[in-house]
Amino acid sequence: MTPELGTLTWPAERLGDALEALAIEGSLSPRAVVAPRTTGASLADPRALEAWIEQAASHLGVEAEPIVVPFRELSDMLRSAGPTLLRVPGDGAPRFIVLTGPAGHDVQLLSPGGARARVSSEMLVEVLSRPFAGRASAEIERMLDAMGLASRRRAHVRSSLLRARLGPLRMGDMWTLRSPLGIGARRQLAEAGMPRRMVTVVVAQLATSMLLALAWWTIAQGVLDDQLDHGWIVAWALLLLTAVPVRLVGAWSAGAFAIDAGALLKRRLLAGALALDPDEVRIEGAGGFLGRVIESSAVESLALGSGLAGISAVVSLLLAGVVLAGGAAGAQQVLVLMAWTAVTGTLAVRYHSRRRSWTDARLRMTNDLVERMSGYRTRLAQEPRENWHDDEDQALARYARESEALDRSSTSLASLVPRGWHLVGVLGLVPAFVAGTATATSLAISLAGVLLAGSAFESLAGALADLSGAAISWRRVAPLFDAAARGAPVPAPLPPLAAPLPALERGLSTRAIVDAKDLVFRHGDRGLPVLRGASLRIVAGDRLLLEGPSGAGKSTLGSLLAGLRAPESGLLLLDGLDRRSLGDTAWRRRVASAPQFHENHVLQSTLAFNLLMGRRWPPQPEDLAEAEAICHELGLGELLARMPAGLMQMVGETGWQLSHGEKSRLYIARALLQGAELLVLDESFGALDPETLHKAIGCVLARAPTMVVIAHP
Repeated sequence: MTPELGTLTWPAERLGDALEALAIEGSLSPRAVVAPRTTGASLADPRALEAWIEQAASHLGVEAEPIVVPFRELSDMLRSAGPTLLRVPGDGAPRFIVLTGPAGHDVQLLSPGGARARVSSEMLVEVLSRPFAGRASAEIERMLDAMGLASRRRAHVRSSLLRARLGPLRMGDMWTLRSPLGIGARRQLAEAGMPRRMVTVVVAQLATSMLLALAWWTIAQGVLDDQLDHGWIVAWALLLLTAVPVRLVGAWSAGAFAIDAGALLKRRLLAGALALDPDEVRIEGAGGFLGRVIESSAVESLALGSGLAGISAVVSLLLAGVVLAGGAAGAQQVLVLMAWTAVTGTLAVRYHSRRRSWTDARLRMTNDLVERMSGYRTRLAQEPRENWHDDEDQALARYARESEALDRSSTSLASLVPRGWHLVGVLGLVPAFVAGTATATSLAISLAGVLLAGSAFESLAGALADLSGAAISWRRVAPLFDAAARGAPVPAPLPPLAAPLPALERGLSTRAIVDAKDLVFRHGDRGLPVLRGASLRIVAGDRLLLEGPSGAGKSTLGSLLAGLRAPESGLLLLDGLDRRSLGDTAWRRRVASAPQFHENHVLQSTLAFNLLMGRRWPPQPEDLAEAEAICHELGLGELLARMPAGLMQMVGETGWQLSHGEKSRLYIARALLQGAELLVLDESFGALDPETLHKAIGCVLARAPTMVVIAHP
């Protein structure tokens, strides 16, 4: 128990209630279910605790994301964190803190009784760091005693020195709750506070335009009435100065909206990409996905910034209509403004059609280029030299034609709209001027309206061009955006944490890990299934070798066991639960897979990251130690010795290049380090020489409690 926090900490027995209360306080709309309860008997295993919290959050319909931050950033993180669960470190009975959000310079906590309390973030930092600060605190106290520092400055100096000593220390045992990325876009924007910022942008733009119009009306009134004195000039200057902070507020809100909305878009697109079926990825190809990546950047850069600019332009046009209505030509000039707006819309539609054709030509050329680069050696061998560039020449010719048409349409939209309006707007004043019914003041008001509308049309033309590009790009990006909505199913009721999680049990038993009966699976729309009536039972401790010719369905069965694919029909149970009941995350935590070589990848990062990416990141010292031990057991010790930075050596495209056999062993190590109950190795030993193969098999047999090895006869 922590005396400073008293009744604000939650016992382990009410951990499920704490998660549910935190989700409610964070307005995350948790499912109306009974909160999963637990006892504290198994909380000593941090991986078991993390797995249980993630599964319990999924049970409630939210996500629990682990947080690891350096100690120096802990205070700032707490003051800006949303709904967060914190474990109080210590050797006693486990306790938890429910942090609902910031409260000024403090943080707001929720007690088990439902009461809210404000607590200093510095005090919370001290509580969380107490087990790590014991020795350092004693040394700092002796130093302060020797210095004879005054008591009023002692606390501040102690805090500064402790922060410097513990700065690099990485603090964990924290989880922030958030809504799943697959929820509706409207709800996602609402939870991020986007509508409020959008209203701020619109109001600020409207207020800025009104202040500027009033300022110039004031100075014009004084000049035209020959009454321009010190008071008119002061009023004009005050109105302009007032518009400056209002415009700054609008610009800041627009920037914050664009940044946060861009972050939401990227997270959702990444979630959609990870939710794609392997067959969808294979059919799309590298070129197609490169095109989607390019278009996703276009959506973010064009839609967000230009959308706000378009809103501002529309607001300015409406205000210009009001100004013109009070001018010399009145309703007639408002009709002219509406007609020119229609002309602008027509030119925008024409531009949209041209840009769509241009984008299709560009992406088709990009896709062809990437695919040809992938098969470049085959092409050199099979195609006559004089025909190597025929297709590229034709594609470039089509692209040049589409670019020329787009440039003509773009010039019409960007130049004709604002400049043509100035001419049309001024011509609209001619009848009133010739008839002599217009006063100097009304003419000045009309000219101000024309200028205001001209500025709005210039902004609107650019915004429409960018929004057109964003809308076209969205056609490519939308499938990834929608794929994120393939949310995980509702998991089955959780077991109490006091009972060991099945994924963490070890040793031989007669418990069936996998029960598969009459599985049927077909790829896409193919007529014949690759698997038909497949049945399998895997008991804890089994080591199975699955052999068969190419195309027999070995890898497909492995992907079904790993949860990468779902069977078309049949029954597949893991620890007595199907995938819908258990949930994708829990399933893949229990089954680790090393797919075939062409479906596995070495990412451009450190060797440690590539090894531990399926475990946790950033790693703890014990994670790095286990990764290094497995590398040595797999015969990668010499590779580590050659690498200047060891596990921290950059590998991948621009880093240290690994051989075929080294990559294969990296994939095996990555799967072993996930600590899963069942290991599926698909053609993982095919590239190894006999001596290395003997080491690798010995390592796998010693570390994998249950496994399935897929190989050719």
